[in-house]
Amino acid sequence: MMLVELNKIFSVEYGNKFDLNKMQPAMAYEDSIAFVGRSGQNNGCTAFVSKLEDVPPYEAGLITVALGGAILSSFVQPRPFYTGQNVAVLRPIHEMDLATKAYYCICITENRHRYGAFGREANRTLRTLMVPSRANVPAWVGKTFTKVVKEWTYELKAALQD
Repeated sequence: MMLVELNKIFSVEYGNKFDLNKMQPAMAYEDSIAFVGRSGQNNGCTAFVSKLEDVPPYEAGLITVALGGAILSSFVQPRPFYTGQNVAVLRPIHEMDLATKAYYCICITENRHRYGAFGREANRTLRTLMVPSRANVPAWVGKTFTKVVKEWTYELKAALQD
């Protein structure tokens, strides 16, 4: 399997770096914005906040990676979002389907053993993390994630309608 640096597949940005305690809380409705922190649960979403007039949120479908806390927890974000401190945002350089993004989230998260509280820092080396090349994404990825993607999309639409 050929491995390449993460920055050959994704543009890596270091998020908004907002402090949640300085944001206006909001209910999880369609017009609220997800706030993604360094959590390893709930897609990293730790709260919902009001949209800031002068800062557009990141668009749904991008990947977030916790650089601290639940280090290298990676998720495809299902709705627009802002990020807290030490959260990277990955934007595919070339068009990528949801199943492939989910696969790369697993690949990134599985590298968490390389990092520790007193060891290497993920914010310094994330761009050069080695992952499978696009040509080496296994054929089973699309088939395996098809059902999950359909369920996830259905659940997201239902949640936004409530």
